Amino acid sequence: MAQEAVVSRVVQHQKSARWRIEGAHCLSLKPNERIRSGALFEIPGGISFSLKLYMGGRGEELQSKAEDIGLFAECHGFELCKKGLTWEPQVACVNQVDESKNWIVAKKQAEEVSAADTKWSSIGWKQFIPRTKLERDGFIVNDTLVFELRVKVWFPELQHSRLSAGSAAEPLAAAAVAFSDDIASLLTSAEGSDISLRAGVQNGDETSAEPLRAHRLLLAARSPVFRQMFFGTTGMAETASCGEVCLSDMDRPTASLFLAFLYAGKLDPTTWEDEDAVCHLLLAGHKYEVKSLVEACVSHLVTGLNEENAAERLMMSDMLGISQIRDATLEYMCASSERLAVIQGTEAFGRLGQQRPQLALQIMAKMIVPVRKRPAESHSLPADLSCKTVVQLKQLCSDRGLPTSGNKQALIDRLKASST
Repeated sequence: MAQEAVVSRVVQHQKSARWRIEGAHCLSLKPNERIRSGALFEIPGGISFSLKLYMGGRGEELQSKAEDIGLFAECHGFELCKKGLTWEPQVACVNQVDESKNWIVAKKQAEEVSAADTKWSSIGWKQFIPRTKLERDGFIVNDTLVFELRVKVWFPELQHSRLSAGSAAEPLAAAAVAFSDDIASLLTSAEGSDISLRAGVQNGDETSAEPLRAHRLLLAARSPVFRQMFFGTTGMAETASCGEVCLSDMDRPTASLFLAFLYAGKLDPTTWEDEDAVCHLLLAGHKYEVKSLVEACVSHLVTGLNEENAAERLMMSDMLGISQIRDATLEYMCASSERLAVIQGTEAFGRLGQQRPQLALQIMAKMIVPVRKRPAESHSLPADLSCKTVVQLKQLCSDRGLPTSGNKQALIDRLKASST
């Protein structure tokens, strides 16, 4: 009986977004009445994430828990991804006076989507935060509430199976594996090679390493840059028969790994244990536009972020223009002031401030919420106060340092009294 095998690449995504609710006094306090945020962000595959808020509480034991606000994270679009998606949300109520006092509940454990969940799944907290804390402790400012959703998602991609004996698909799967192995063997044997690739970075003894033999047709199939180089109309020297290409930014080990990936579509598992090697491969994949290599390196580097390498990863992402690494690194660095303080003490962060100061500004902007400048107080009021909404009247009161409680007529009377 043939041995069964499953080959998958597990991909992790991390994203976050904030949900700003203006006019919070209008939210219903009736039990089980909800308001939805709509899609806050998406990940590849059509999977979106949102929040659902119950200001009046949610659940069966409503009499004793009427003051508890319920908050739920939702994941939508499983009909587009039925491959065993697992997700882990964390939600927070943002303290708009001091974000170090954000109300953050413990993360829910990662939850795998079952086969029955074909459209959406919900994870949440019926007793998220007491309503009495909101205005008293700085969670509602200018009648505005802010919630934050952070999500980690794992799911397998490129899943293939070699089926058991008797299956009609098994010969095709076996043939595909054999084809891949045969192509990879061409690199080892160099049989039929028609191009030389020489590493541009010298060895440690300052001698130039022997060139690597390759096949221009295969390189052109894997890289648009090589395709233009060998078969374009630019008249480059590399198009000459038995020419030589200089891989100017690579040393010999990186060049060997790069070619191995071009031929086999994979790397030895031990390669991923060397962070420096992965970074060099990312640079190579980016320069020669090998999308599958870039994706594999990005996925690995994002999941391997730590306090020592975060500043380096941020600079590299800025240099290459890779938003996935930049966004994930900024989220990691700015997750807490304590973590950022440790990162600021690294040598790499010092280089970041000198070489790419705009990144320091991005970090500052993410860590510090801008304070909206209050308009200068004025005793003059709009002539049409009765035409203003309750939210607009509350804003006028807030601008003048007046209480914002009460109905519409009470707000109008308060404003008129303050202007006399």
